[in-house]
Amino acid sequence: MPKKNISLSDIQKYELCLYARDNKKTRTQYVDWVEQKWGVRVNKSTITRTLQSKEKRLTTELANPEAKRHKPVAVPEFELALKEFVLCYQHKTILSDAILIEKAKLLANELEVPQGILQVKHFFLIIYI
Repeated sequence: MPKKNISLSDIQKYELCLYARDNKKTRTQYVDWVEQKWGVRVNKSTITRTLQSKEKRLTTELANPEAKRHKPVAVPEFELALKEFVLCYQHKTILSDAILIEKAKLLANELEVPQGILQVKHFFLIIYI
């Protein structure tokens, strides 16, 4: 049976880094600690990759602690403009899916975002994350 890849969330990686900072262990011992704490079995390579960025992880504020994957933003100006629109109008009116999609189309046109880069689901990731 093939092994299922397990990804730790950002908060789990942070806690692992804290634990590693205060408890010098082997990679195998960290694997066992993760399994005991969260009930998931990770590879030693996951431990290695996580601990390679330990200092950064311990000094950076977690924007989305439950996140497991980080996808780059395709058009940062677009994301910022749509986010500002939502923040400005969310308390003034009900922002339906249709309104958000129309505003996103207008912004994409204004910012000359090439067609095909953005998808409808992308708009909602921007808003709700």
